[in-house]
Amino acid sequence: MSDYDVIIAGGGHNALICAALLVRNGLKVLVAERNDWVGGGVVTREVTLPGFKHDMFGSSHVWIHLNPDFSELQPELEKHGLQYIWSEDHITGHPNKYEGQGIIVYRDVDKTCDTIAQYSRKDARRYREIYEEFGEIKDGVIKGMFSPPAPPSYLYQAMENSPAGLKRLRDYQLSSRQFTLENFENDHVRAFILGWAMAPQTLPDQLGTAAGFYVMIPSIHYYGQAIPEGGSGMLSVALQRYVEANGGVVLTGATVRKFIVENNECIGFRLEDGTGITARQAVVSELDPYQTYLHGFDEGVLTEDFLDLVRNFRFGDVTIARVHYALNEAPKFKNGTDMDKTAFQRIFGTLADIDKQYNEMAMGLAPTDPFLWTAAWTTMDPTRAPAGKHTLIMDTFVPVDLASGEDWEQTGSAYVRNTLLKQLRNYTTNMDDDNILAEYVETGPSLARANLCFYRGVTTGGERTLAQMGAFRPFPNYADYRGPIKKFYMTGPSCHPGGGICGMGTIAANEILLDLGLREEEDDFDF
Repeated sequence: MSDYDVIIAGGGHNALICAALLVRNGLKVLVAERNDWVGGGVVTREVTLPGFKHDMFGSSHVWIHLNPDFSELQPELEKHGLQYIWSEDHITGHPNKYEGQGIIVYRDVDKTCDTIAQYSRKDARRYREIYEEFGEIKDGVIKGMFSPPAPPSYLYQAMENSPAGLKRLRDYQLSSRQFTLENFENDHVRAFILGWAMAPQTLPDQLGTAAGFYVMIPSIHYYGQAIPEGGSGMLSVALQRYVEANGGVVLTGATVRKFIVENNECIGFRLEDGTGITARQAVVSELDPYQTYLHGFDEGVLTEDFLDLVRNFRFGDVTIARVHYALNEAPKFKNGTDMDKTAFQRIFGTLADIDKQYNEMAMGLAPTDPFLWTAAWTTMDPTRAPAGKHTLIMDTFVPVDLASGEDWEQTGSAYVRNTLLKQLRNYTTNMDDDNILAEYVETGPSLARANLCFYRGVTTGGERTLAQMGAFRPFPNYADYRGPIKKFYMTGPSCHPGGGICGMGTIAANEILLDLGLREEEDDFDF
């Protein structure tokens, strides 16, 4: 007799929110996590000095607030320690070292357009148009984001029968660069817009990425940006507490090695220490496709045709070079006090600078004049550092493999010091050595060790190409969160809608509840 209704391999935030929704519906659930802590990519740790809490991977919480199931769970999670701090005014800063005061994204769209208008009134009008158009599609966006993806033809059928719809459909096919050049005229505005598009590690000339602009730009104004008090990992901690308070079990230090199959049904998994755990109703993998299918099943269980789909899944060739700093004071930007009030900055130069970085990456070179993402969340949440002190995250995109054959493990610290910190000093006045109390450098090899789902240091769960999005993620005919074995399900960033802190584990939970007759079908295009 199985002890659990559902068991889940992996303890990232998607596995935990999947478990939370299942226990909320009366099921007995177990989650098994390899690390001694939960959270996957949503983890906060003290890695520089005692008392300095650093978000190791994901930190800005935007997309999860679009998730209707999370909204229902949130009051319960607040009882278990999750308290959000919202960016009420200044959200994201875009410093400029060439001209003007830079661009600031405020919660208020009017204030944002005012800063854009300093560079181009025409660009400010276009930004507002994209924002206003979102009001007409936001319900569909949310439904599409947090449901199994519709058949590819659905979008075309919905849009191809009107002139405006057909034009929009054409725009969706553009690359981020093409969309930016067509819709905006000022170079700094263009760099600001294009920089937003590349956050999920997409490439500037990757076709089909322009659709994201119609969601990315408006969402920050419609839904805002928040961080959990005490660190991003408090989301994961609260989910664990909720699951355990409602009869679930969360095991840490428990590595899942093999899924157990009998009569073409997955009935459980086996841990590294040999312990077998079984489930009556369902087994879920939050692990990436390689761990799950290339290593998680005995030989002969899965067909070669299916394994070929798995082998063709691509994670991509872009990783990050990141440093966590413990600071005396938060960075002060040359663009003025308003820029200092933004906790999060996306620091880009010109389109030519962006082109240079991606050309260098394509050649296997460490970018010599990189764009930066920086965040001093302690300016919003003082609990993350000792009184009066601050933390800072700073990173950029780099190639997974260096053409020189050098290892990021050996070169990362020098690259951060000589290139990233040097670049930050071009925009700030106080980031001298005396302001830095300690540092912790993270590159592809350490990322891959910290979380096995960060394959070769890639943190997105897989490339966001046309061939790996929507009904094709992770594989054609398996985008409904169900695997090739009965009672086996998938969740995590390798599934739709992809990486980021959005709590998409609720989608797999709802599909399990549907199969168990505990909820009703809602979408004609579930398949």
